[in-house]
Amino acid sequence: MLPVRDKVPHVAVRIRFEKTGALQYISHLDLHRTFSRLLVRKGIPVWYSEGFTPHPRLVFATPLSVGAESLCEYMDVFVIGSAETVDKDVLRWKLTETDIDGLKVTDVYFPETKFSTITDSDYTIRIRTAGADAALAERCEAALRATPLVVCKRTKSGEKDVDIAPQIKAVAVTFDGECLVLRARLCADSMNFLNPEYLVKILKEKCAILSGDPTAEEYSILRTAVLCGEKDFR
Repeated sequence: MLPVRDKVPHVAVRIRFEKTGALQYISHLDLHRTFSRLLVRKGIPVWYSEGFTPHPRLVFATPLSVGAESLCEYMDVFVIGSAETVDKDVLRWKLTETDIDGLKVTDVYFPETKFSTITDSDYTIRIRTAGADAALAERCEAALRATPLVVCKRTKSGEKDVDIAPQIKAVAVTFDGECLVLRARLCADSMNFLNPEYLVKILKEKCAILSGDPTAEEYSILRTAVLCGEKDFR
């Protein structure tokens, strides 16, 4: 006999959202809690698991480090009903105003692909550092295009040296008059995900960026796109 929870019809709905400002500093667990409460507050008919601690099933795509912002985060939530009875336009309307600074829902739809099909992510990294100019931008780009590009990477089995050059699909560094602007396309599949923080780490070691007054220097990371091949992920 099927478990009781499987008898309750439910369907996955995908939510695309932006996470900016102060929300860049919350953990994945805090983000999960934030969305759980938001969905309840907005009256979304969320499907809950059975057991001693029922909870909504929320699945997020591609991890984002604390301290990074994003214009394209994705989350799947299971709601009660079916593709024929759940009105995604009503859900989008309910979630348009989140009342949470830094959290903006930009689309709600039925998933077209699985999170496992994600291949790459695009990032813009702005670096305010002493001595920033066009010449430093050129040196930074050359450093990131070098091969091999070995970094000490943390893994589940411990730390090890890894050549991340194959995981950098494209990179360009320019100077906008105030900051170095690094734009990169990095691998984002489950086996080859590359954290953009490693690019900053490389530039610290090879180009001595961010080595001056810590109160005057800073950098920010913004994810601008999540891709499935050459297409935007859906």
